[in-house]
Amino acid sequence: MSDFPRGERRSSRPLIPVPDTTAGTLELVRRLGYTFRDPTLLEASLTHPSWHNEHPEAVSDNQRHEFLGDAVVGLVITEALLERMPDRREGQLTVLKSQLVRESALAEQAQSLGIGSALRLGRGEDYTGGRQRTSVLADAFEAVVGAVFVDGGYEAARELVRRLFDDLLDAAAAAVAELGATPTALSAGVANWKTAVQELLQQHANLPPTYAVVEEQGPFHARTFVVQATARATGENGEVELVGVGRGPSKKLAEHAAAADLYQRVLNHVHNADPTLAALLQAPVTRPSGLRARPLALGEVKKAADDESDGATP
Repeated sequence: MSDFPRGERRSSRPLIPVPDTTAGTLELVRRLGYTFRDPTLLEASLTHPSWHNEHPEAVSDNQRHEFLGDAVVGLVITEALLERMPDRREGQLTVLKSQLVRESALAEQAQSLGIGSALRLGRGEDYTGGRQRTSVLADAFEAVVGAVFVDGGYEAARELVRRLFDDLLDAAAAAVAELGATPTALSAGVANWKTAVQELLQQHANLPPTYAVVEEQGPFHARTFVVQATARATGENGEVELVGVGRGPSKKLAEHAAAADLYQRVLNHVHNADPTLAALLQAPVTRPSGLRARPLALGEVKKAADDESDGATP
């Protein structure tokens, strides 16, 4: 009798041991603080499609729960932002929401719950580091929230998401309060740094920046472009010429990187901002839909302007 699963070829590669996820699941339940009335819902939410492909007799994978959980998380975060920031406009709230629910932020929540140790993955996915992969963890987190919704209703899912995101929501509110004098900062990471820096310059009647390729590096099939973004900015420190530099595998990506660098330089000059404020405005790492993987905590961002400017309406 062959020990190989049906349809799997013999190979000189040793069999990859399948981790026992029972202990991980028990620890996950403890950290969730929620007891499932139907444990099969949690089991499905922790079943990656790669496992289901290898074990078709198992419960369905977590894709349907993920789809549902994505909507539930978005609704709960939207509701919480509206409560905490009643004076903010839709555009700013949209940016903050995308910042809080972006893939890397959801993966951090999954890691804090220990979801990785509870996942049922196919051998190949497990062997290649699926338990630590950002996309896998983020999807599993949404699937678990979706399973809680199905098992206990919206209030149970809402309580879970609000508890997990409470500190991040407070930090986001604090960051918004401190960035009140520089509203463009709240839209800088949405999708287009070139648009963001142009808007920031136009606030003070400055012309848009110009972009120029100053260097091309590497072989023809793997080129790296170096772009300079140049603008004249008038601010509290007078008028100066500012230059941002960016690199990328294409001219377009290099221009975006240069615009992101120029944005921080313009912000510092125009608003005489503290360097720690510029540190908040980093180019998106995973998805182009937020400022950072997570907001900074209160105290990590210093005020961008004096008390009078802080009182200005965004």
